Amino acid sequence: MKKLKTIMAVGLSLTCAGLADDTKKKEQSAAALYNSGVALLKKGKTEEAEATFQKVLKLKPSHSPSRYQLSRIPELNARIKLLRRKALFKNTKLEKIHFSDATLAEALEALNELTLQATKKKFSPNFVIQDPKEKLATQTVTLKMHGVPLSAVLKYVLDNVGATARLDEHATVIRPSGK
Repeated sequence: MKKLKTIMAVGLSLTCAGLADDTKKKEQSAAALYNSGVALLKKGKTEEAEATFQKVLKLKPSHSPSRYQLSRIPELNARIKLLRRKALFKNTKLEKIHFSDATLAEALEALNELTLQATKKKFSPNFVIQDPKEKLATQTVTLKMHGVPLSAVLKYVLDNVGATARLDEHATVIRPSGK
């Protein structure tokens, strides 16, 4: 009977040691995958990062850092899209700008068309004027420039009429300054 108890105790301890090793390997795998997911996020590869964090959760369902990172992905995607949009404003060069007493609406429409031409219809600034008190309606723009980025032209136009711009994911919202 003592031999049986001893054999059972040894077997149980080996089983526990095996389970502990298995758990330790899962922990190490989860940690490595998590670090890989974070590195992917830093590179802006959110879809790959999401898949990696899902793998972590399959290994270790209670891994709260992975759950947290997954909850951040929609916000990060929106930020990335906004950064890409800002880059398009900086990288789109407009060959020739000539506005002479154009209204703000006319100038923005012209900038939209010039941008579409410069990008072969791949990018449109989508200007939206939010001016309920119509402070900007009578403002005019006179501007003559050559080979300037869209971001610079827009800054000069808005400075000329006393307005500001806010870039959203899908539009460029124009408002009177001080609003």
